[in-house]
Amino acid sequence: MDHSKRTWMWVGLCLTFLIALLYWLSSGRPEAYPPYLSNSPSPTGVKALYTNIDQEDDISRWNQPPEILPESESPQLLLMIEPYSTISQSEMQHYVSWMREGHTLLLMKNNPVGYFESDVEYGIDPSGETLVKSQNGGEYKAVVGQQHRLMPRDSDDVILEDSEGVLAYERAYGDGSLIVGMNPDWFTNGQVLENNHYELAAYLLGQNERERLWVDEYIHGKETLDAKFTIYPQWLLVLALQIGLLALIWLWLKGKRFGPVFMPREAEVRFGIERLQALASWYRKRKFYRESLDIQVSYVRQLLHERWGIALTTSWEDVRHTLSYRLSEDRFQEWQRWTREIEQLENLSKVDEKAYLEWSETLDEMRRGVQDR
Repeated sequence: MDHSKRTWMWVGLCLTFLIALLYWLSSGRPEAYPPYLSNSPSPTGVKALYTNIDQEDDISRWNQPPEILPESESPQLLLMIEPYSTISQSEMQHYVSWMREGHTLLLMKNNPVGYFESDVEYGIDPSGETLVKSQNGGEYKAVVGQQHRLMPRDSDDVILEDSEGVLAYERAYGDGSLIVGMNPDWFTNGQVLENNHYELAAYLLGQNERERLWVDEYIHGKETLDAKFTIYPQWLLVLALQIGLLALIWLWLKGKRFGPVFMPREAEVRFGIERLQALASWYRKRKFYRESLDIQVSYVRQLLHERWGIALTTSWEDVRHTLSYRLSEDRFQEWQRWTREIEQLENLSKVDEKAYLEWSETLDEMRRGVQDR
């Protein structure tokens, strides 16, 4: 009883230390946000642009898969800013179907290759601050650091370009359209007010009429397991962790162990070997030489049947006749000698130890003769 109390006392101390450590690590530190989130106030987030649009326009976040994108007779716009991972082909088809119904998808990605059959031209020197021209003749100052430019099709409309190439274009999909643009950093809190980035963002968002603007957060992994944990308060997560640790410690104290079950080798081979040794010793002590030879002959006949299809009851004369067609002359001569020696066993009811050893050696040679390929 005293040992159990001491054990639980140490468990309590360890958990108390863990709580204090987690509280110290989490307190006083700013919350970390992934980049390009619409609710992120960090320099890499886009909360500033989202808040500004929210004051003047109907804007909402979209956190669901593309299979259930909002259906409406009025045109809508879906803003995708730098997806964290490549969209699957099935999801891509859902986005395309949604655009064909009359809606617009604005994809802002540093390198959109792999998305909606987009392509780029590489080998362009980073230009830094550059002069961006729009299709209506407007000019904007912006920072462009990529070493590539977009490669639109002949049927696409170029929306933005600089001296090095195309920075944004629009492609028709049924009654709707796709707008592909580079430089998602123009939308971020840290750069939206630099140069003319805000004007460029507003220009891209205002290309087509819309009833509602959606910001796609599904592409930022909102449905992943890590993201789901963030909806719970830290004290609840710490409590759940400690309950899990207590359960594991309790199971450990009860003698439970986790992992694969390994069968000891002794349980697999020891008793089999000991049985054979005991059986051989019994045959030797009881001088069952004739019975032992019968077992060896049966085993050799079984091998002959498995390799050459010779029946188990075939006479040794017929065995020699069959092997004469299958073996070379030298090997056939060996089999003739072996089988003629074994034939003598058929007329014997008792065998002494010396003869037993000689015939066992002959049968062992026959076994190796069958098994050698």
